Amino acid sequence: MKNEILNGQEIFQLFKSGVEEIERNKDLLNKINVFPVADGDTGSNLLYTLKSALSFSNDSDSAIETLKSISEQAITFARGNSGIIFSEFIHGLSFYNGSEQLNVIDFIELVHQSSTRLYEVVKNPIEGTILTVIRKWSIYLKSINVISFNDLFELSLPIIKQGVDETEKELKDLQKYKVPDSGAMGFYLFIEGFSKYINGETGRVTNDWKQFETLEIVEDFIDEKYRYCTQFYIKDIHVDLSQLINVLEKYGDSIAYSGDEKYLNIHLHTDEPWKVSNLFYNAGIIVNSKVDDMAIQNKHREKKQKIGILTDSIADIGQELIDQYDIGVISMNLMVNQNVFLDKKTIQIEDFLEYVKVGHEFPTSSQPNDQQIQYELGHYLDYYDQLLVITVSSHLSGTYQGFAKYLEKHPELKNRIVLIDSYLNSGGQGLFVKKVAQLIQGEESIDNVLMKIINLRSRIKIYVALNDFENLSRSGRVNKKVATIAHKLNMKAILSLDQDGKGKAYGFSLSSKHVEKKILSEIDTALKHGNIDEYVLFYTNESKDFEKFKNKVQERIKKEPIYCVPISSATALHVGRDSLAIAFVGEV
Repeated sequence: MKNEILNGQEIFQLFKSGVEEIERNKDLLNKINVFPVADGDTGSNLLYTLKSALSFSNDSDSAIETLKSISEQAITFARGNSGIIFSEFIHGLSFYNGSEQLNVIDFIELVHQSSTRLYEVVKNPIEGTILTVIRKWSIYLKSINVISFNDLFELSLPIIKQGVDETEKELKDLQKYKVPDSGAMGFYLFIEGFSKYINGETGRVTNDWKQFETLEIVEDFIDEKYRYCTQFYIKDIHVDLSQLINVLEKYGDSIAYSGDEKYLNIHLHTDEPWKVSNLFYNAGIIVNSKVDDMAIQNKHREKKQKIGILTDSIADIGQELIDQYDIGVISMNLMVNQNVFLDKKTIQIEDFLEYVKVGHEFPTSSQPNDQQIQYELGHYLDYYDQLLVITVSSHLSGTYQGFAKYLEKHPELKNRIVLIDSYLNSGGQGLFVKKVAQLIQGEESIDNVLMKIINLRSRIKIYVALNDFENLSRSGRVNKKVATIAHKLNMKAILSLDQDGKGKAYGFSLSSKHVEKKILSEIDTALKHGNIDEYVLFYTNESKDFEKFKNKVQERIKKEPIYCVPISSATALHVGRDSLAIAFVGEV
């Protein structure tokens, strides 16, 4: 029996079958991903986009309602350049306003409209990509006379396959490796899933590109123009959308978007995601965002190590070390006037402190949510056999508990992920992560690493010179009444951690110099008991006071810090301006 019309339930199953084909071929799509950059994540991004969209969609009997529901969720969850294009293709299908059931003629018209719109929402569209394949397919569909979806897919699927194969000859980047466009192949697999459902063949495994399964691509990232693949999901845009898109060209390329002024998901490659987020902050409300480091992703494709590391953004660690050891960082969320920023990725501390100063509402922070955890773990587990997740002290944040609960819900990850509570924060956590990374790079097994770090935590000390109690009062981290009095008296203090990773304050004084002397005294005491192996310095805003402090520390320890970095904005939320700090590792 041939299907001449589809209701909402059948359309949902159509999409589900398409997603299953992409899931089956995810690794292959990642492997051949070389355009626009060789970051090896097309399959992962498409699977995340479509699987998440279906998970949160409503499969109504109505074709109209089902298409609208899937479209809304696809825009929300779109990831990567191909994910944006897929979501906008689906968005085009959602403009259907016919009967409660979808027929072939209306479907062909919707595909044609979607194809046309894709060339409008992709800035500087390039032929030889998924765009070309969808355009050729839509033209072919207009030329045939069929009344059943069975015939439509049977006749047109070879046209899509041919279009995918032709991309290799149409684009120089693909000619170099003799591979077709990854996004285009993903689209073919998606529509092949449609065809399998219509013909009752779901579950039948096909292998149209077997020749690429053994392909190994290692692309040097040095020639790439921009480092970060970014996306922003924004609502209630109150500026002209076309002008906003044009302004984005100042910051990067590979610009594509899905949605409209009400809800917009926009993708671009840039070196300055924090400047882009500031632009969007002034144009609407940032609901969520993602920033992928394509240089790190490219390194992961080489799979130099069996064990990877993921830490959170409260760990203050230098970018050079992150690059050297391929350390993954999952951001804390920072809420500023209803906008959600990613700590260290879509907001820099200077901007954050300014938002704190002038904002009507005091910002708040939150741990990564399940969707963010799923996305980050999914990427790293694609390239590492096992993963060490090292979090800020569980007494200071719910991040450790958040990962623990996620892993409880996913027992299949038990043997691949080891969750470690650092009992530290800031520069101390950064030093801990660096030491663990060195052990891993020395090809230590996870068991050996865990044995060697048993005493490491207790050897790491951290001291923060708190210049003002205002932020501690406003954030609620200490008794508000006490903090308010301390703020009015212009009190200073030292913040540190005990052996259980709990925060403590001591050394109260009316003088910043007196607090600094007490920290230097702590350093002197540590030196009397043995050498300081390594140390780092960090601050909320670099100043002359910090430079003086740095010089005094160097005079005592007789060596330079391994790095000096700004404090995480998630930490600065509590310690405020003009804070400076040291963390060090004492020798055994």
